[in-house]
Amino acid sequence: MIQRYTTPEMGVLWTELAKKTNWLEVEAAVLQARGKLGEIPEIIHKLTRRVKITEAILARADELEKTNDHDLIAFILAVTEQLPDKVKPHFHAGMTSYDDEDTGLAMTLVASLGLILEKMNRLRRVIAARAEKHRYTTMIGRTHFIHAEPITFGLKLLGWLDVVERHIANLQKVREDARVGKISGAVGTYVLDPTVEELACGYLGLKPARISTQILSRDIIVRYISALVAVANSLDRFATEIRHLAGTDINEVAEFKRPGAKGSSAMPGKSFLRNPIKSENVCSLARMMRGYLIPAYECEVVWCERTLENSAAERIFLPDATILLDFMIKRFADTLEKLEVFPEHMKRNLQKTGGIIFAQRVMMALTGKGMARDQAYDLLEGICFSVKRGTFQTEDGKTFRDLVAAHPEITANLSLEEIDVCFDPQQSLKHVDTIFKRFDLAI
Repeated sequence: MIQRYTTPEMGVLWTELAKKTNWLEVEAAVLQARGKLGEIPEIIHKLTRRVKITEAILARADELEKTNDHDLIAFILAVTEQLPDKVKPHFHAGMTSYDDEDTGLAMTLVASLGLILEKMNRLRRVIAARAEKHRYTTMIGRTHFIHAEPITFGLKLLGWLDVVERHIANLQKVREDARVGKISGAVGTYVLDPTVEELACGYLGLKPARISTQILSRDIIVRYISALVAVANSLDRFATEIRHLAGTDINEVAEFKRPGAKGSSAMPGKSFLRNPIKSENVCSLARMMRGYLIPAYECEVVWCERTLENSAAERIFLPDATILLDFMIKRFADTLEKLEVFPEHMKRNLQKTGGIIFAQRVMMALTGKGMARDQAYDLLEGICFSVKRGTFQTEDGKTFRDLVAAHPEITANLSLEEIDVCFDPQQSLKHVDTIFKRFDLAI
């Protein structure tokens, strides 16, 4: 992944240095297990752990790979050159390439999910805090992008919180599923005693696979990528909503823009009007994330106990998807934390239709007085069509509310006080606290 979208803490996990450090950790864990079982002297693994993977060793491995055309063998040879003679006969003995590579990859996936979960929990806290702050900030709810009935901005954010909490639970499950290693040899039938695998995986913080071939089953990778893409997809949804609400014609929120930041190379006014570029960035990256689903699913399909069609693709999409999502979560959390909210603009938009959004309340009040529902519905629908689209007023300046309050068939059933109650936004929001009580915002 390019540096622009790579956080330092995640990027370092996917470097060649980190990957091959994991490979050496696997080798050392196997030697430690064999020493514990009395197969080899215990000093062997201690001597192995004195070797540290450096850029010089990586360069030497690259040089060797030009001759042997096998990156794992080249790595083993480069490390072996650093080992005492008494260690060399035991290093990588009884193992195959993917004992190192898949077990090392599991270590990377677990560590990566740890960082992602830290960022997801921070996002959860940001959403919870903003939801609580705007629990009673009234705004218009929109269906089909058309005014519907009143909601609060806090309720909108609470819906996002619900999604994020499900993602956190799923990521925790996926991390446990990915916490699995294998030291089962070329086709999964074990050259080394299976107890070596059990002990070595334990040293590495992993569980031994119940069964493996030369590789771990790629359904684990499918689940991993699917979980990451699912998060990205939800971030896309949230960021798209910010983009909608930030539009000049709606103007209910605005992304924070630091002093001196420019909005356009051509239009000076954009610095004031504020394009929602951070949210757009999240949406753009989500398009890339969804693309990683296809290679991940295709790479589950390998022939017999091992073929290589998954290898090259995984070298690309695994680090790219992981690093991108890590960046996206941080970017969206930062954007939401600093998001400016304009309650007065929300109130203005709420009243834009002259009260048409309260037609259901009036209908329910009329049916409560005994009027047939279809009669009440048709009556109020007809009044709505009496105003002009755009101004939401009649030729003589009357709004839907004015027309309701003056309609004889309505006033024969409802008092002016009862009509006023129908047009009170708070009547639509009586259960906000009930909904909020379903969430623990203090976590």
